[in-house]
Amino acid sequence: MEPPVSYPQSDSYQGRKIYGKKSGCAKFSCVGVVGAIVILVIIGFAAYYFALPALMPNSLSGSFLNMVIVPTKEGKEKMWILTDGSFNFIQTTKSPGRTSTGRECYFCKTWTYIVDPADQQVLKKTKTPYEDIITQIEMLYYNNQVWMITKEYGENEPRVETFNAETGEKEMDTKDFISKFPELSAGLAEVHYSKNDNYLRLKTKDGRERTFNFDDGKLYKDYSELNKYRRKDSSVSTIALLVPEDNSSSPRKKLITATGPKTSLQDNRSSLEHLSRDIDDIEKMYKIRIGQQNEKIYLEGILYYDDADCAIIIYLDKLGKKSDRLMSCIDLKTGKEMWTVQPDEMFDEMKIDEEDDTFSSLFFTKSNIDVKRSGNLVVLQLKNEGIMGFDYKTGKKLFEMDI
Repeated sequence: MEPPVSYPQSDSYQGRKIYGKKSGCAKFSCVGVVGAIVILVIIGFAAYYFALPALMPNSLSGSFLNMVIVPTKEGKEKMWILTDGSFNFIQTTKSPGRTSTGRECYFCKTWTYIVDPADQQVLKKTKTPYEDIITQIEMLYYNNQVWMITKEYGENEPRVETFNAETGEKEMDTKDFISKFPELSAGLAEVHYSKNDNYLRLKTKDGRERTFNFDDGKLYKDYSELNKYRRKDSSVSTIALLVPEDNSSSPRKKLITATGPKTSLQDNRSSLEHLSRDIDDIEKMYKIRIGQQNEKIYLEGILYYDDADCAIIIYLDKLGKKSDRLMSCIDLKTGKEMWTVQPDEMFDEMKIDEEDDTFSSLFFTKSNIDVKRSGNLVVLQLKNEGIMGFDYKTGKKLFEMDI
């Protein structure tokens, strides 16, 4: 016979103490339930990170990292899309007198997809293992090759790799790159790609610093020595610049072009972007010619892409805590706008609403946006969201890929 159940004098649930037969699950049955939950979690985890990619080879998985447009021999374009396929999580470690929180990853890897933009069909998929969290990988198309420059982090060594643009096969790994230059024989400690100046800054494990120039494939002592080589180039070129209308802090930007010796434009681009002196003085000082493209003002505009044909600017429709972004493409030969993409045609996450979320401000979001163009394809990319493709001639939206 079971003993009676009695309670101490308390009206609260927490104050009750039960005597007699225990309620709830038994020790071993609870362990069984917990074990079953753990097993289900592991199965779900394995299915997401291993089974699904294998069962769906033509779909993209992972978090978007970067992309590059590659022209084909047929005069069309392919997209190389890079994603982070790792299992990332936040881990808190406690020790006496200290608590640290940081991001960790299991099964650290990237997926490289070669995609046909016409139908978003995956033509090739490649897995690349890593040792630690993947922080930054630059991608560029140069000399019929796709270069991938991986920034060092934790146990990840810096990487410099090239791939055949047609087949996707690796043609050079980091060891191959190092073997070309005796000065790098100790191995790479750091690598940084300068997008604006198109060179690699390298640091070796024995304390050397060197600069690799893509134009001639040579190694230079430093950027100053590289500049001496580049100054020998007397060719004339034209670049687009977005400059303040009145003073260096003005949010009102206007588009101009600067034409002159290539080396002068490269050396003084930063100064020209903050154009605040008399144009005649600027032209005489740098031996260049300034041309204004049109009368339009681009509020808080950022020039995300320019080449010999066009400039692509993303800017705000109005100032304030709530605003939308627009994207315009300007023909540099005529100064006329070719097209403008309206806010509802771009990512919702590009809208600015500081009243709802401080991190949606212009300051926090501008570095997450990039624009690339090759042939008749313009690609807008937004970090952690995906990419959109637009027709270069008309601005018509061709596709959207959430990654």
